[in-house]
Amino acid sequence: MLFGLILIAATAAGIPATPEPTADALQSDLQTAYSCKDIDGRKVWKGGLAYYIQSFVYDDETPVDTANMATDAVLPGDNSPETMQEFERACLTMAPTASTDN
Repeated sequence: MLFGLILIAATAAGIPATPEPTADALQSDLQTAYSCKDIDGRKVWKGGLAYYIQSFVYDDETPVDTANMATDAVLPGDNSPETMQEFERACLTMAPTASTDN
């Protein structure tokens, strides 16, 4: 009974379920993320904390200019369920497989 009251009080107080990851945590996560299928011609990766997508191309750059490529983190709290499903589909068939070697 007491647990239920604490849970209700915490929910009513608007305590966030999980804090947003820091920039350093996202940078580290991106370095270990795996590649997925492109979305609208932009490279996509999946990490443990977020999905990542190649930033829009600016000025005279082309999508193949990787020297100055930037990425945007795609977090569930910042995007619609439909957007997150698109990223899930892009990464579904590209997920790394566990080694079967024993």
